[in-house]
Amino acid sequence: MANRSDGQRSNGLNRTFAAAAVGVTWSAVLVVIFGSSLPAVAAETKIDTVDDGPTDALLVWADATGESLRQDDAAMIPNGGQLRAEPISEQQASVDASKDVWFYFDSTSAGNSAGQPTKAHTADDAIDIQLAQFQLPQPTSEGEAPSKQLPQRLTYEYSYGTESEVTYRVNPDLNDRVRDDFLIVTPQLNGSVTYRPSDWLETTLEMTIEREFPVQEEQVVTLPDGELQFAENRKTSLLVDQAFVTLKDVTDPFELTLGRKNFEDNRHWLYDTSLDTALVSFKQGAFRAEASVSRENLWDLDLTDKVQRDRIDTYMLYAGYRGIEDIRLAGYTVMRHDLDGLEGRPLLMGVRSLGTVSESFSYWSELALLRGEDEQSRRYSAFAIDVGGTYRFTGLPFNPNVTLGYAFGSGDKNPDDNKNSEFRQTGLQSNEAKFAGVSEFLVYGEALDPELSNLEIFTVGLGFRPAPNVSTDFVYHRYLLDEIAEELRDSALTALMNQDDTQLSKDMGSAFDIVIGLRNLFGVRRLGLDLRAGWFIPGKAFQIDDGGGSFRKADQGISVVAKLWW
Repeated sequence: MANRSDGQRSNGLNRTFAAAAVGVTWSAVLVVIFGSSLPAVAAETKIDTVDDGPTDALLVWADATGESLRQDDAAMIPNGGQLRAEPISEQQASVDASKDVWFYFDSTSAGNSAGQPTKAHTADDAIDIQLAQFQLPQPTSEGEAPSKQLPQRLTYEYSYGTESEVTYRVNPDLNDRVRDDFLIVTPQLNGSVTYRPSDWLETTLEMTIEREFPVQEEQVVTLPDGELQFAENRKTSLLVDQAFVTLKDVTDPFELTLGRKNFEDNRHWLYDTSLDTALVSFKQGAFRAEASVSRENLWDLDLTDKVQRDRIDTYMLYAGYRGIEDIRLAGYTVMRHDLDGLEGRPLLMGVRSLGTVSESFSYWSELALLRGEDEQSRRYSAFAIDVGGTYRFTGLPFNPNVTLGYAFGSGDKNPDDNKNSEFRQTGLQSNEAKFAGVSEFLVYGEALDPELSNLEIFTVGLGFRPAPNVSTDFVYHRYLLDEIAEELRDSALTALMNQDDTQLSKDMGSAFDIVIGLRNLFGVRRLGLDLRAGWFIPGKAFQIDDGGGSFRKADQGISVVAKLWW
């Protein structure tokens, strides 16, 4: 076990922040080199899952999260429609900056000679730039649409950019006397190409190249349970993140997708990962459904580094309804079958609703039941709930907003019986979302970053929008265990709980997060920066064993993340 004095810790922090500055500068150089002089690209949007797609017609703007547009939907124009380019002022953008989604329009864009929209963005990004929006065709006096029509399909489109990140963590074991702080700099480049040779066929290839540089990292760390943890041997990764083929039109109302595809739901509560999949989707009016069979890393598609191949089959059925204006209703079933027997056969069933009730108020709600069997063949009987809402004071300076949230995942009171009451998420989630700002962050806490399992979380957020492209969120979390336990599932902290048998407690503590989001930084289109910091203040459940049967209060944990977007 490596110990350090306060003076050594202070010197180490100085060196750490100096190295962090170098890392941020390195990431910024990537943006300048690969971004500032390159032309605009065609229809660069994220490919999302079923609940992020429009129901029947293409939309002039998306919903409150700005996530309803799919890549193919953003690329196509309604029959007989027109693209109208017009400047938009800051005042116009701030009228309802959380709702309108506009499209960059650049008739000189490379690979985009038809003058199609080049990127979907919220109105938060629409400051002093030329924009375009879809305009539905106007009927003639005889009731017919204008005869002149623009192309309805982009034959190909491409995108490129970077999402470079600097991550710094202090005290993941909540013990100042053990050296386990780390600083990781991860420069990354990504690019994608979509090719549509016909109306019924679409192919997509997306690749990322990145390398993790451990600026500060202990080679060997002694975990609280006495186990030794060795530093990871990091290599450059050239990963095929997406590579899939989609058949449509000729199979209407069904679509078939085969290959590696990115799966995301709105709050990343179910999944936020790429899966090798066979997927069938159905769309009819306001109703849409997907059924898929998938596996994470069924094929090793990292061209420079070997990836550990997964042996967990994932079966998903997701159905959504968008017939109520600005409201999404959905139900899902996710079954995971671990062929190695390490995770069992959990069966997750749930319903969700989220949307924008008015210009000022939006909400989310999630109710899930867990059934099936765990790794010890005990039957699951667990549940979780996650509800909350955000209110925006649109008439006040800096557009303040308040968010209240409550999340609960049941725990297992008796681990020795034949029933497991501990809730588990899918294992594919990231729990990243937004409240009313421009930046996504870990909504269960930046420092703790837990899975919603045997846990109760109260959340209060206060946000500001001093400008449409700038947001600040201050978030408070209060954590309680549902049942007495020693550790959390899938948490960023390694510290154990309830080590003192004389002071067992469910009080895990509290946390404060600060999230700052900047878009169109320095007037550079697409350039953004996210700064996220979290402080975890441990409660009575965390006690540090000083040896000889004595315990002391655990120390605070800190997480800092800087992410550069282009």
